[in-house]
Amino acid sequence: MSQEKVDRRKYEKKNRKALEKKRKARIAAKCVTAAIVIGVIIGVPLGINIYRKIPKFVGDSTLQSFVGDYIEENHSEELTTVKLIDAAKQAAADDTSEESSEESSEDTSEAEATSEETSEDTTEADTEAASEK
Repeated sequence: MSQEKVDRRKYEKKNRKALEKKRKARIAAKCVTAAIVIGVIIGVPLGINIYRKIPKFVGDSTLQSFVGDYIEENHSEELTTVKLIDAAKQAAADDTSEESSEESSEDTSEAEATSEETSEDTTEADTEAASEK
């Protein structure tokens, strides 16, 4: 029995590099297999749940409600900010349109007054209107 141990030790010493490569390959194979098994255990139920949540028939109304619900759940704070910004832009646009309509009504009343005057008075009114703008 002692001779068997000596022979085994000699063999191990002689083939140490090859045996070490085989051992490392076995360990790597075990790690990869374990990672795949863990991935399957976690990934399959998770994938099934995600698949079940996706609507089967995606029509326009279904897609809009799905996207709308997602946005409301995940981005509600950003939506309020965007609505406030849009309201401010709309208010600014309304103010500028009111100002331009007031200016155009003033221009038409000035034009009517100048058409009644003589040609000399019209040139003076045009210069006044140009200086006001």
